[in-house]
Amino acid sequence: MTGKRCRGLDVSGTKTYPGDPVELPLRQDQLEPTPVEGCLGCTELANVRDRARAGGDMTTVTDCNVYMRRHPEGHQ
Repeated sequence: MTGKRCRGLDVSGTKTYPGDPVELPLRQDQLEPTPVEGCLGCTELANVRDRARAGGDMTTVTDCNVYMRRHPEGHQ
């Protein structure tokens, strides 16, 4: 029965993964970024984020938040 696995162990009882899973922190206490006044990039990302949230697309909401935090163009 070579190749069969059960809960991370192969048939001989050897682990098939390198270690325990890593638990990443949930950053739900962080506020969403706000657009920088006068920055067209921030304004567009905020608009896309609002439309995504209205449509239930939380992946795009998260992506917009990341892009808004990281993009430097248009900021003084």
